[in-house]
Amino acid sequence: MKKKLAQTVLASRNNLIFEHRQRAETTEEELYKTIANNLQVGVYIAANKKFQFANFHVQEYTGYTEAEMLVMDPLGLVHPDDRETVTRDAVHMLKGLRLTPYEYRLITKQGQIKWIMETVTPINFKGQRAVLGNAMDITEHKEAKVSLEELDALKSSILDAIPQAVVGLENRRINFANTAVEEVFGWRPEELIGKSVTLFYRTDEEADEIGRHFYSGLEHQRTYVAEFKCRRKDGRDILCRMRSARIGDVLKDRRIVITYEDITEQRRAEEELANSREQLRDLSIYLQSVREKESTRIAREIHDELGQSLTALQMDLAWLGSSIPPGDLSLAGKVQRMRGLVDTTIDSVHRISTELRPILLDDLGLTAAMEWQVGEFQARTGVRCDARFDCKDSAVEKDLATTIFRIFQETLTNVTRHAKATLVRVGLVQKGDELRLEVSDNGIGITPGQIVDPKSFGIVGIRERVNLWGGSVSITGKPRKGTTIKVRIPMHHRRRII
Repeated sequence: MKKKLAQTVLASRNNLIFEHRQRAETTEEELYKTIANNLQVGVYIAANKKFQFANFHVQEYTGYTEAEMLVMDPLGLVHPDDRETVTRDAVHMLKGLRLTPYEYRLITKQGQIKWIMETVTPINFKGQRAVLGNAMDITEHKEAKVSLEELDALKSSILDAIPQAVVGLENRRINFANTAVEEVFGWRPEELIGKSVTLFYRTDEEADEIGRHFYSGLEHQRTYVAEFKCRRKDGRDILCRMRSARIGDVLKDRRIVITYEDITEQRRAEEELANSREQLRDLSIYLQSVREKESTRIAREIHDELGQSLTALQMDLAWLGSSIPPGDLSLAGKVQRMRGLVDTTIDSVHRISTELRPILLDDLGLTAAMEWQVGEFQARTGVRCDARFDCKDSAVEKDLATTIFRIFQETLTNVTRHAKATLVRVGLVQKGDELRLEVSDNGIGITPGQIVDPKSFGIVGIRERVNLWGGSVSITGKPRKGTTIKVRIPMHHRRRII
């Protein structure tokens, strides 16, 4: 009886102990679940290749509910390409052979790929060996890192694609350089890092001067451009166009970026081209001078010698006509025809000599020559011409008068050939120390393309004549409203004499 009673008491006590342990375990489980769910990282427990617990963050990372995860193998969430390394890293950490977190890719329920950083610890869970995992979603960090790497690679690519040498400076020391520095200066980029930028310059004094220019300029503006002599690694001097920009809104720690463009050959080519143009302009001056002198000589010879001979022949024919017997009508008619032919030849001689060099220009001055040209133009073309001249011929030197007259002739020639005008207005006035010629018509109007066409030789000739005297020319046209040419030439500018 006593033995049975003792067994009953022992059983009751064991039941009480079991219930107490169960309540304690339940309370403990609820406690760590509450703690786990309030952590800012993912926490899970796995045993026997199954999840035993997963907090809210793990559920959020994976897209699965806890109920779905409790029947899943944790390794099934890992990207197939990462499963082998994850298994190895987890085993090493559980054995104490690895202390740092490991990273892997996880596939969510929705098929997305996320990057996870994880640590694992061995624990006892409900009387069995288990794994406690702490996981953190580092997808954004990984993507940001990749973006930064891609951005750095892009920056490097952009820098290396720039044909000019590019260097970054901090307190005048080089902290980055692109590959073009080797082409421009002969230095490899890795040779320059940490070196003073003064090795690009010829002397310390010039380096200090360049530094003052650039840092002073960048104090007040974001970018600064200048040209300076530089020196290559092999000792050869080059001329560089340097463009600098400060890094940031203010010039802090003298942090700037400079590009160096070797313009040595470009400047040499520009100088050669300028010299060539100067020589061509001098040749043009010489040819114009020679042409005018030759035209004057020929005009004088035609006018004086041929004109005098024709005049004498005309007088002889007049005498011959008066000496013919009254009844000889045949001979009288012959003489009359000869006199008409001589008169026509005299007119042609006057016209040719005038076109070569208007005698009026030399004898009576610019105004008289232009008035004669206006009359000739109206008679030849039938186009009405209104002219106004207001300048003192005595104030206009001979060569300048010739230039103005030739320009005027060319404008009338252009009107005749292209304008289809019925009215031309001409004005020549003296304003202070400047002669101003303006010719306008009511024709079809010159186009912008015709104004700049290098084959418009008349316009090119006008511009060249004006340039020789340091003047300016303006040509404008409006469709169906005509063309206007304005020329301004200083009266006391000395043209180069060849």
